[in-house]
Amino acid sequence: MSSRTRVLRARGSDWGRRGQSLAELAVAFPLLLLLVGGVLDLAHAFSVAGVLQNAVREGARFGATQPSETDTIKTRVVEEAAGTPLTLDPNDVTVTFPDGGGMDSGDSITVTATHQVDLLLSVALGLPNPTIARSATMVIF
Repeated sequence: MSSRTRVLRARGSDWGRRGQSLAELAVAFPLLLLLVGGVLDLAHAFSVAGVLQNAVREGARFGATQPSETDTIKTRVVEEAAGTPLTLDPNDVTVTFPDGGGMDSGDSITVTATHQVDLLLSVALGLPNPTIARSATMVIF
């Protein structure tokens, strides 16, 4: 047997392995993409939750000094979130007084905001978008 025949037979066995690798990639690649998409969505949801928490904390901080101005408190929360990819509506922000509605020194004020997060996988899989809600409570002084 010549050396050329041996080389051709050796190359022939590589063609079968190359097809097997392609089939394995075809099975594993969609699962890998799903995993990466899930990680990106999870990171986006945590980012939105952090921005929302900071915004309601700022609103509660402002409300602790001026509790009667609920519209200004809502505007403050919306403005705090405005510099990020998060767009809040003032209707998504609520201001409550859990101590029976008092606005006196020593009473508390709670600012709550909700936001529906648009995720890649929820659109791709036909699932509803999750809603994230955050609240902050401070004492009026």
